[in-house]
Amino acid sequence: MPDLETVVFHLVWISLSLVYGVQSWSARRTLIVLTVVALVTGTTLSGVVAQGYASWDELAEVPLMALVFLTMVWHVRRRAAALAETQSLVERERRAQEVKELFVRNCSHEMRTPITVARCYAEMVRNELPTPESKEDLDVVVDELDKLGGLAGRLLVLADAYEPTEFEWGPVDLGSLLRRTVERWRPASDRDWHVDAPSVLIEGDESRLEAALDALVENAVKFTVDGDAVALRCRAARNGAVVDVEDGGIGFARSQANDGSGQPQSSGRPGTGLGLAIVRAIVEGHGGGLTVVSERPSGSLLRMVLPLHPPAAESLSGDL
Repeated sequence: MPDLETVVFHLVWISLSLVYGVQSWSARRTLIVLTVVALVTGTTLSGVVAQGYASWDELAEVPLMALVFLTMVWHVRRRAAALAETQSLVERERRAQEVKELFVRNCSHEMRTPITVARCYAEMVRNELPTPESKEDLDVVVDELDKLGGLAGRLLVLADAYEPTEFEWGPVDLGSLLRRTVERWRPASDRDWHVDAPSVLIEGDESRLEAALDALVENAVKFTVDGDAVALRCRAARNGAVVDVEDGGIGFARSQANDGSGQPQSSGRPGTGLGLAIVRAIVEGHGGGLTVVSERPSGSLLRMVLPLHPPAAESLSGDL
């Protein structure tokens, strides 16, 4: 079919591109195949031209198509190199995260045993001391050891919070959760408690959401004094729910609360900052987000935005 020589010629090069797209070749194999195809198509096209069915300028398509194919090969190899670099960065980030979590876990476990032993000995010595002044000194030691023990426990909770595969998903009534939290904190903290908690159902891990809510309430109590207002609210949103914990305390440093670093620090009394880190990890494990709003001197508003269904459940329903 000499009249259709250009159609067949282009189909050959299109087929070559399709085959290369299925599995990329080495540079040596690519050059060999490209040379063979260029020689075969060029020779065949030369015969057609020699018979007078086409002009000699048609032969210019052979090197041009070879250049087009080489351009495609260059882009494919450049994309493959970029993808390999991205995968390498992701793998390094994953390993760094695993090492960090392993360090936090080991540090927490290793700290708790000596802290417990030291606290027992401190209490034993305190009970043997004859004077109240000496006992007060040991009270300080016991209190500081209790703080270290709490810190070790929070480190362990923080490590567990980044394990979404271990979440126990189920229906959670956020209104009931808020009311129970206030009932637990009300006897221990003399604050002006306000609760606006209608029944709002989402799917999540109730125990971890309770831990996150406790951390927010503890933060509000820590930065307020007796008689200050602490409000807990929840409401249904378009694709989930919103939980607010607002207080009338000293607030957060505005430059740190809104800098987008993801690690807001309180301004005022000293703290470890682990409370909000735990909350952020739990909320992000649910596919949501934590927002910190501060307007001195009116206090702080910490907002958890939670989806109706967790990412794991959404993926599962999509697969089905």
